Amino acid sequence: MARKSMSSLDLWSWVSRARESLVGARLDNVYKPSEADGLLLKFRKPGFSKTLIVEPGRRIHATERLKPEKMILPTGLVALARKHVRGLRLEALEQMGFDRVIVFSFTGGYRIVAEILPRGVVALLSPEDVILGASSYAEMRDRIIRPGRRYTPPPLREESPLDMGWAKLRVAAGVGRDIVRGLVRGAGLPGEVAEEAVHRCGLEPTISPEEVGDGGYNCIAEAIKAIAGESLEGKGFVVLGSEGAPLECDPFRPSRFNSVREYSEFDEALDDYFFQVDKVSAPRAAGEAERLKRSMEEARVLAEEYRRKARALREAADMIAEMYGSVEKALREASRGVVVEPVIRLEGSDAVLRVGGVEVRTRRGEDVGRLILRLYKEAGELEGKARRAEEAWRDAEKRLAEIELRERVRELSAIARRRRRFWFERYHWTVTRSGALAIGGRDASQNESVVKRYLGDNDIFMHADIQGAPAVIVKAGSAAKIGEEDLMDAAVIAAAYSKAWKAGAGSVAVYWVMGAQVSKTPPAGEYLGKGAFMVYGRRRYLHHVPVSLWMGFTLVEGAPMVIVGGEAVVSKYSLAYLRLLPGDIPVTEAPNIIKNQLASIVPKDS
Repeated sequence: MARKSMSSLDLWSWVSRARESLVGARLDNVYKPSEADGLLLKFRKPGFSKTLIVEPGRRIHATERLKPEKMILPTGLVALARKHVRGLRLEALEQMGFDRVIVFSFTGGYRIVAEILPRGVVALLSPEDVILGASSYAEMRDRIIRPGRRYTPPPLREESPLDMGWAKLRVAAGVGRDIVRGLVRGAGLPGEVAEEAVHRCGLEPTISPEEVGDGGYNCIAEAIKAIAGESLEGKGFVVLGSEGAPLECDPFRPSRFNSVREYSEFDEALDDYFFQVDKVSAPRAAGEAERLKRSMEEARVLAEEYRRKARALREAADMIAEMYGSVEKALREASRGVVVEPVIRLEGSDAVLRVGGVEVRTRRGEDVGRLILRLYKEAGELEGKARRAEEAWRDAEKRLAEIELRERVRELSAIARRRRRFWFERYHWTVTRSGALAIGGRDASQNESVVKRYLGDNDIFMHADIQGAPAVIVKAGSAAKIGEEDLMDAAVIAAAYSKAWKAGAGSVAVYWVMGAQVSKTPPAGEYLGKGAFMVYGRRRYLHHVPVSLWMGFTLVEGAPMVIVGGEAVVSKYSLAYLRLLPGDIPVTEAPNIIKNQLASIVPKDS
């Protein structure tokens, strides 16, 4: 099976080479990768540009294959990283101890910590080591990953095993059942390094640590140093399986394999390796699903068979109890070699009875009471086997559901990436009950764009009666087609995306005018800044517009699409929806809460 993540040696090798080119470069931009978790970090300096994939629990390397996900408005960790560290110079790139935790340190004291560990995260830290945001949040036994909490790294292996002397290796390896496991568990060597060192010394990987001897440990220590030296050369090696599928990627040439592809750069090898692993994961998932389906069917058949046999034995025991006297007599006769019903035949020292259509084997002359107890015991054992088979069936069913869910998510992600984006999705937008489109700017620049490009004389212009609100236009065609309900539908986004939300206001007034009443031309001697406009003539007001949003999702071209607005609109178009109100939940946590809430109410067949 292909190795799923980079090892501590991989990261040690990568950091040792990467810091030469990356330290001193500025973080040009931060993106969400289109086909992976984590971040894409684009670094730049004169004559140099490199984009890194930083995927928690999995990898860090330069990539040419992964592209940024198209985001209308950056959210979560991407938005926080752009706010705090974009444009800063990278001052240091370090590995914590000899473990799978990498730290990017920027000017001003900001840091990005990448944990390439199970349940690891990518976290953005303030100069005081306070978590500003992370790829995921959790409360663990020894630490809490939450915004506002001080970052605590996971338990780390501080000492590097790469320069251990042979005597220290011998002591450390003594904890294992064999030499490879001893080097991994005791010395902290990555598995591929331990296996390679043992192989280079001509030792069997299953040999016990006690059998290696001083000379063997001396050879292993020298082999480890040689592997470490090779890992600093910058090359990469991908091990291929029998059918050409990738098995592992190393910064040294693994001599224990025959089929190895060499790359001039470790980054290139890693990029190609993980691309190939992801490409074959779907067929493997399909194969795993088929295997689980077969095991489920086998478990079901076994459980039914065990239950059937158990019922038959219990029924036979009940009938023997009812026929106690005649069975006792038949068994006494059987001990003398005479066949009397319900005994039907004799086989050596055994007698075979037929009771209720079931054949029961017993010893000649066996006590009938003991026979009944034995049958009940055997029935109980069969019922226990049936329960275990049913548990195996349920476990397989659960694993199959997880695989199918992962595949469904992968398919939906691919569909979502391919789905065409409508022009209005770059703005705040909603639709009204009669189907009119309302769009609003996300900032002053977009406010300018919305009005200049899309506001016609017969369209409607809206603005919350508060400083710091979007310019909203309703593509009306003519005012006669827009009723009061439509105006309220559009006013929702004018109110919700204004500063009234942060202020915690319950409602706000929104005014509207015809497009012909709006002008970018100021009175003589005055100046209008970006996103500001002159409104002439009478303003009509919608009072008590609630500062709240309804959010739901629908399917467009088979992919999910978020829709927001008033309840009447969102409920009309959405598969599932919920209400959003101003509150004190951190903006970095809100997306996960919304996602989980929607997932809990979405129809199961959607």
